[in-house]
Amino acid sequence: MSLDKKEEYIAFNDYEAFAEAYVKLTESSSHNAYYERPAMFSILSDIKFKRVLDAGCAGGIYSEWLVNRSADVVAIDISEKMVQLTKRRLENRVQVYQADLSKPLTFLKDNSFDLVLSSLTLHYLRDWEAVLKEFYRILSPEGLLLFSTHHPFMDFQLFEKVDYFATDFLEDSWQNYGSTSVRVRFYRRPLSAMTSALTSAGFVMQKIVEPRPTEECQQHYPQAYEKLSTKPWFLILLAQKKS
Repeated sequence: MSLDKKEEYIAFNDYEAFAEAYVKLTESSSHNAYYERPAMFSILSDIKFKRVLDAGCAGGIYSEWLVNRSADVVAIDISEKMVQLTKRRLENRVQVYQADLSKPLTFLKDNSFDLVLSSLTLHYLRDWEAVLKEFYRILSPEGLLLFSTHHPFMDFQLFEKVDYFATDFLEDSWQNYGSTSVRVRFYRRPLSAMTSALTSAGFVMQKIVEPRPTEECQQHYPQAYEKLSTKPWFLILLAQKKS
């Protein structure tokens, strides 16, 4: 369903119902532990003493990695359950807030972060203009935005869409979260729409990465390794705030 049919904005998917199962699975899954996260980590240089916003922190896996490398971390997520799980994982080592990325982050000060990191979150938002403007506002001059999202061509192929250049509302069914499948809804947009939104918000593109699975992925998940080695499931973008 394309957005010209006026699909309403998805506030968030119901992660409350399967948050613990989701976090447990992503800690060691092929797509997260051996594909997306290693690629994201490889882009991060020295983050010691840097102030970082983990935007869409889920269960706090990224926040934990950052804090263990001496970053000063603020974590946010729209899901109350995810916020609780992050607090449980990290106790008082980070500030954790429940917040909706589609709304102004008024509790965060201008120019107060060196890095905004957002893992597999932005595809849940229809409108990138507002959230990218907020990221721009809270980043210090020359601050960095690093995020991962679904690869637009992979979703275009998987969901058999007819117009790659359209922004589409998609619905998927996830397995392995208990006895029933979980319905997840998100948006697919072309790469040009992603880069255009970043440019309009005042960012300069630094890097576009199509991840490749690690050797550990081949050892633990040989079938997934073959799939991830030949098809682009996720996309990673690094952008910098104009000084």
